[in-house]
Amino acid sequence: MKRIIALTAAAATLILALSCSQTDTADVQVGPYTVSVIEPGVYHIQDFNDENPAGETFDAEGNKTHFNNCSDMYLLVGRSKALLIDLSNNIKWADNAEESLRSIVAERTKGKDLIITFTHNHGDHTGMLYAYRNDPDVAFACPKADFQNLLTQEEAAKWPLYNEGFEFDLGGMKVQTIAVPGHTPGSMVFYLKGHNIIFSGDAIGSGHGVWIFNRDAFYSYVSAVYHLAAFVEDPANGIDKDALKFYGGHYWQRDWLDYAEGQEQGWQYLSDMKDLIDQIERGEAATEPSNLGMPNLDTYFRNGEAIITWNAAEAKEYTEEYSEKIVYRDEDLVFRQIDEHTWEGNGHMVYNESVYLIEGEEKALLIDAGTMLRHLDKAVAKLTDKPVTLVATHVHGDHTGMAINLFPEIYINPADVAQMGMNLTDASAAANMYKCKFCFLQDGMVFDLGGREIEVVYTPGHTPGSTTFIDKEKHYGFSGDSFGSTNLLLTSNFSTLVSTTARMEAYMKKFGIEKLYPGHYNKGNLETLQRVQDLNRMAHEMLDGTRTGVTEEGMLGLNSAINDFGVTVRYNYPNAVK
Repeated sequence: MKRIIALTAAAATLILALSCSQTDTADVQVGPYTVSVIEPGVYHIQDFNDENPAGETFDAEGNKTHFNNCSDMYLLVGRSKALLIDLSNNIKWADNAEESLRSIVAERTKGKDLIITFTHNHGDHTGMLYAYRNDPDVAFACPKADFQNLLTQEEAAKWPLYNEGFEFDLGGMKVQTIAVPGHTPGSMVFYLKGHNIIFSGDAIGSGHGVWIFNRDAFYSYVSAVYHLAAFVEDPANGIDKDALKFYGGHYWQRDWLDYAEGQEQGWQYLSDMKDLIDQIERGEAATEPSNLGMPNLDTYFRNGEAIITWNAAEAKEYTEEYSEKIVYRDEDLVFRQIDEHTWEGNGHMVYNESVYLIEGEEKALLIDAGTMLRHLDKAVAKLTDKPVTLVATHVHGDHTGMAINLFPEIYINPADVAQMGMNLTDASAAANMYKCKFCFLQDGMVFDLGGREIEVVYTPGHTPGSTTFIDKEKHYGFSGDSFGSTNLLLTSNFSTLVSTTARMEAYMKKFGIEKLYPGHYNKGNLETLQRVQDLNRMAHEMLDGTRTGVTEEGMLGLNSAINDFGVTVRYNYPNAVK
């Protein structure tokens, strides 16, 4: 009898285990939601059910008969905490949405502390916020760029706002955040460490395309996609590209992707997106009308699996912004070729900050280092095999950022030393802050690169030591922010600007200098002799009182501005006119 009882108990245990296993893996509908299991402890919650299926249906004539823009949530349950990513649409087509969502989460978290975060701040991803907003047992954490100006004071005090790199430790399960702006300024994706899974919201699209709402957003997106790709490829992150899976914000949109059953978006999708960005920039992307009825989203740009939904006219303007050909790109930097031995690079951190690489027969000169160009030395090495000397037009952080430590030395104007906040003549102090050696420029000195000479010309005004580098033979130079890139921040005074512009005018006329490449270059803002003359005239008029400015608070203590001839000069009143 005992044997029979033992067998019966064992059978009951097995039946219970099989029952639990089936429950844990099978899709379950709870109210307006359908819950799927991605892997143990990782759940996919979508706001659809049999009565209101996800996506679109059409009749025989192609008329849309049903639409549910189903939005996705992801619940990750660790040993000690749980993380819920996004809060779907605000469900109004069912009466029990709040109760259903809370029961789904409670049943799977089993009393563990719950944290809620968001991929971005759009209503179809924050819609059910009311279900948890006032729950004292639930913690929130939000991407700073999207949420910092939207929370109440009370919420801001208790909801952490985070930037890229923030990590959620759930106990045996860690989730790392990666910024992928473009769709929104603060779009964030979440990497489940060690699992080859990234929850991407709308940052890269779920199938029907990532929506890009304006040109600035596309500009951010270009860098962001390369940044995400670099993260995936970085061996330190331990991601197997072949096994990588993206889970987006609208899973139903996979109907546009020719995927086999069980296949998810992965590395190929991201690779196609990188290529699509390059095609858009060259004006070569395949396009078709979106028919969305939204003027700013009138076109699908397509390549392989990837789609970007944007505006055709804005894309054309973006394509025409630079005439030079792209020859290198990474997550922080793009290099374009000015001529056979000269390249212009743009970073993405501070208004398109520019660096320039000039090659001679024996050496190369790198002008400026951007803000945060983490692989600038490797990028330069791909363009030239000559020894490289780094020089700076001035020492503001968007021109002498962290990349200066990638080079053995940097040449700066000694008049800018005070701007560094330390005495660089003190070798021990410099060594504690910088890895590179500081050398000093002299007005009129020449860098001989072998068959090509670059002359140093002091052009103070923006900073005390602002410097321009001139190639007389090619009739162009590189002026940093000395003349403003259409926006001159004059930290000295108009007397200095008069002197600098008069001297540069004479120099340009004497040596036939046709243009100066500025510190924040785009196609329309090359500095010319006319620009220098216009600035000289404006400075004279400020000093003789025939021109007055307007109050306009800005950075660097500049509180006033004048605007004319397509350029704005920002200055401090009254110091600049004394």
